Amino acid sequence: MAYVTKCSAVLRWGFSAACLFVACEVSPPATSRSATSVTPAPATSPAALNSGPNYAGTYAVQDTAVCQLSITVKKQASSYTYSYAATQGLVEVTREGSDTYFTFIGLKGQDPEEDVSAVWQDSVLLIQNSGNSMNEYTRFGSCDAKYLELWCQR
Repeated sequence: MAYVTKCSAVLRWGFSAACLFVACEVSPPATSRSATSVTPAPATSPAALNSGPNYAGTYAVQDTAVCQLSITVKKQASSYTYSYAATQGLVEVTREGSDTYFTFIGLKGQDPEEDVSAVWQDSVLLIQNSGNSMNEYTRFGSCDAKYLELWCQR
């Protein structure tokens, strides 16, 4: 049986020494026989696709001075697919609470070559195009912006 442990530490300074006091509280885990765990259906299941918003459409950056980028998302029977330039593949749609995330399977970023992800909010895809000095990466090297907003044009 697992137990939950809560600890807190206090560092006290004296005249010539430091003392560390640690207090821990051990209690058994809360149990309930009536509690049940429900795993929601993934967003790519047929039931979830029919109950949620329709993500299909062509998403494009409106400011073509930043870059000329567009991704077309199509709804198939039980999933979504995308096309971008000469690349096509599946869109993995994930919902976490009120947030919706897209992963374009097979659409690789420039550096490192990983699947491109986006956040979907009110018919707009938000992509962080580049990282920072601690976490360097680039998704679309032809786009000169840190964040890309691709607006749906159905």
